[in-house]
Amino acid sequence: MMADQNLLPDTQEQTAAAAQDAPQFQFPPLDISWAKVPTERPPRPHFGEEGFTLKMADVGSYGWAPDRWPYQNDTPRGSWPSDDMGLPAPYTIYEKSEVWADNCADLYEAAIRDRWSAATQISWGAIEPLPEHVELALDQIFTHLSEQAYNANQTLMGWFKEISYGYHEVKLFLSTQTFDLARHTEAFRKRALVNGGALGIESPGFLNRAIAGAFKFTEYVVYANVLRTSFNLALMERSDILARSQADRQLMEMTARDLRRHLAYGIEHLKYYLQTDLSRRPQVNNWLNRGEVMMAADLRRDTPLREALILALGDSVAEGKVRLKELRRAQLEKYLLTLEAATVRDRRDALVPAFREVMENP
Repeated sequence: MMADQNLLPDTQEQTAAAAQDAPQFQFPPLDISWAKVPTERPPRPHFGEEGFTLKMADVGSYGWAPDRWPYQNDTPRGSWPSDDMGLPAPYTIYEKSEVWADNCADLYEAAIRDRWSAATQISWGAIEPLPEHVELALDQIFTHLSEQAYNANQTLMGWFKEISYGYHEVKLFLSTQTFDLARHTEAFRKRALVNGGALGIESPGFLNRAIAGAFKFTEYVVYANVLRTSFNLALMERSDILARSQADRQLMEMTARDLRRHLAYGIEHLKYYLQTDLSRRPQVNNWLNRGEVMMAADLRRDTPLREALILALGDSVAEGKVRLKELRRAQLEKYLLTLEAATVRDRRDALVPAFREVMENP
């Protein structure tokens, strides 16, 4: 005990000395230089009936979408780049012409307003039993539509990480398109199962593989938003013939509303893509050729879908064949008018022969 007591004063002195030598903690000086960043301060917007829209927010430097986006990270458009830029994002598309359409902001707002729920906004209880051959024919058609929507959706989602942040209107609209396609996948699958039927036979999938294998985003748009969407929209617009219940009509009409937005983006993007570089027209024609070849292969080999349409469109096989030919004419005309709106005006005389044949003799 005595030894411990003798050591105690020395220990206290050493501790006091160490405390004096230790660096004293001080708060860093206040620095709010980040608040003085030279970003634009636009005037307060005047809100209209549609509220504070994306286009109203994107003014001045916030609305400037350059022809080539200069940042390889997630710098928001209109913000001030950080000195510490961090790791680059995995983007591969920096050219505006690869993705842009002037109507993206408006289409995004329309998609948000027009959203619908397949679970609650379809009058599923209004569906009544149908003759077995009619129900099975409808189920085959709805299986086909659900499969197509799923294919286009999963492929489109893979493109998001490729498009740089600077074109956020495009990415925002495309996010609504993926949601639409997911809803179509769900809704047509449910319709095939709700009335005592079942899912039908998978399609040959030639156009599915072309969509999934597109090397360029615009190539995807040509196949999915222009060719396939124009054909499916023409089918949806014949709900007066195909629908057998209020639920069928609601499903087809609300799907048609979504598809019109997808088609509008396809038209404006393809137009912008061609106008910014006229040398791209041969490339676009090559994509159209490939898409038409793949769709012709699908339609020629898809006997279940062809026979299902004949049974569902007419009260007899003869009437069904007549209406199938009318449907193909309407689909082809919708496709050609879509291309003309996108400034591809010479396609009527340049259709792939196999595609023209299957349209004229379905």
